[in-house]
Amino acid sequence: MRIKKFTADTLKEAKEKMLEELGEDAIILNSRKVDKGGVLGFGASEYYEIVAAIDDKPAKIQSMQEGKYSNAASTSSSNPEILENLRQIASKFEQKRKSESFSNQISNTNGVVIPEGVRLQQELLEFKSALGEVVQHIKNSQLPILSDNLKLIYEELIEADVDRDLALSIVKTANHKLAGEELENPRVVDKFVKRLIAEILTEAPQRRPGKKGYSIALVGPTGVGKTTTIAKLASIHKLIKNESVALITADTYRVGAIDQLRAFAEIAAIQLEVVYTPDEMIAAIKKFSKHDTIFIDTVGRSQKSADKLLELSRFIDAADPNEVHLVLSANFSVKTMRDVYKQFKILKPNRLLVTKLDEGAS
Repeated sequence: MRIKKFTADTLKEAKEKMLEELGEDAIILNSRKVDKGGVLGFGASEYYEIVAAIDDKPAKIQSMQEGKYSNAASTSSSNPEILENLRQIASKFEQKRKSESFSNQISNTNGVVIPEGVRLQQELLEFKSALGEVVQHIKNSQLPILSDNLKLIYEELIEADVDRDLALSIVKTANHKLAGEELENPRVVDKFVKRLIAEILTEAPQRRPGKKGYSIALVGPTGVGKTTTIAKLASIHKLIKNESVALITADTYRVGAIDQLRAFAEIAAIQLEVVYTPDEMIAAIKKFSKHDTIFIDTVGRSQKSADKLLELSRFIDAADPNEVHLVLSANFSVKTMRDVYKQFKILKPNRLLVTKLDEGAS
């Protein structure tokens, strides 16, 4: 989709410029008369402005094999329904603009001249509004025919930062599985979509009861809350599950990390071991083998530091934990989460733990 502004002394000339450059399939998004120059409204010159859009398909494509140009499909082959819908958007936008323009004319009858900078800003806002409506239509045109309830759920999923392809897959499945009357019932649709999401989030296998020396390691980027989470999990396992718990920390880089965990361990009466090498990790695991659960805290590493992650992997390999939890913050974008997961695969995570849910926007 290409959008361009054309100006001329008359509306007819501006339209001719548009047709000459964009062709018959161009859609007028906005047209208006503009005053330029003058003092206090006197001596101002007038010109006309048109903002138009066209489905941007190249008229010619180059053949690399033959070194010649061949005619490509014309823009007139665009989906007529999409073009008609875009024209309707343009018409609504034009009506809205005329209404706002009329209000501005009334407010300016006192002879107040709008500064050039303010006028330009208004033009940019109008242009942005038109472009936004066109983009939104293009996005929605890719959706299947959905009931109002499914459209609302799709919008809520996107607003919650759910991947667009995943959100589309969810509503498509619901649209296919539910009958006509069910699709009109918001409670039925909501319950079905929640079940679909629950099926996506697979549950980890349960720990075998009575197994001693069960080890759980937490890995992840810096600042996601691994040490705080370790302390909470250790407390739950000791005070609520009545297990014998031990702590191992390999977080020897962050200032105050060991002191923080040592203070907690003393208060909770939990044994703590600090390790500096993979060999010391092996010895610590053996030392606590009679405990029910061993929690392993690790140093935070950036997903962009491949060498540091490789170093950390040696500690994880030495510990050989039953569970490796990749800790992610709810503040992370989907793109960042994917990047972290991809780079942290070297640590063989088999669980996902999301922290800071109270801080995440979605």
